Amino acid sequence: MTRTTLAAALLLASLAACSKAGPTPQLGAPESTTRVRTDVASADHGGGAAAGEAQASMKHAAPAADAPAPAYGGATAPSYGNNVGDATVRTEVAELERKPGLGTGYGEQRASTVRGVRFEREHPYNPDALLSLRYNDAAGVQRISQLKTGMQYLQPAVRQLGAVSITLRDDYGAPLQAAQVGGDVYAIGEPGARYTIGVENHSGQRFEVVASVDGLDVVDGGEADFSKRGYVVDPYTSFAIDGWRTSDDTVAAFRFSDMDDSYAGRTGKPRNVGVIGVALFRERGYDEAELRRRDSADPFPNRYAPPPPARPYRPY
Repeated sequence: MTRTTLAAALLLASLAACSKAGPTPQLGAPESTTRVRTDVASADHGGGAAAGEAQASMKHAAPAADAPAPAYGGATAPSYGNNVGDATVRTEVAELERKPGLGTGYGEQRASTVRGVRFEREHPYNPDALLSLRYNDAAGVQRISQLKTGMQYLQPAVRQLGAVSITLRDDYGAPLQAAQVGGDVYAIGEPGARYTIGVENHSGQRFEVVASVDGLDVVDGGEADFSKRGYVVDPYTSFAIDGWRTSDDTVAAFRFSDMDDSYAGRTGKPRNVGVIGVALFRERGYDEAELRRRDSADPFPNRYAPPPPARPYRPY
């Protein structure tokens, strides 16, 4: 008997056995089909048309997320790529490649109006004072303290020099918690949290304030430089720098972010992420010593009759 004849005989025998067994099984419709399209699979358990509809539905319906892999003769169905698994692996690799620590992101637009004023610096390119604050998440501050001194002292995120101070404040205006590590103050932040830079002037003269975040100028977003212009703070007043200046009426809020999502990181300038600086320039024409003299001037300096001067000494 030839191979063709033998195969035909086996096929006839198989069909005969199926006709005796009862309804035609749904060949090619795996068990998971009933979980995806129950209405189609249960429409006619014995009709060939129902089996055909079930097969057609399998071509277009995605298997249920919790359904087991369909079985073929007791073996697991072949896999044609696990896209979900691949995406998970890529995500885990990306998380491992992320740099630790915090940066400052380019947040939502917020109202913040400024206007132009005339201000002439006493020293155009040399600030009269510099203040800086560093920041990181709690784990980063702990690591740097172990690296530098092995200890840290908790305090508000404030730096003061003379009559001017800067403070990192949260969304409610309260100073952020910070740690003094050696000679530096590290503010402690959390990803997504908003902060502002508060500037307070307790002196009788105006200052121009040029501020930077992560080495970038807060007004134009470029690399910070003393030659760039800033904000003017009047005597005995304070104000808050709310974010990256986007117009005369709006800013993009300062929000702590991952290093890769920081404004500096996304613009290709991540070298100085983690530090906030303020340069203060005095106004030309205002001598502090002269201001203090005038402030203490007495309209009636001689309220009482002073004694006459002593007689000059005359030797005999």
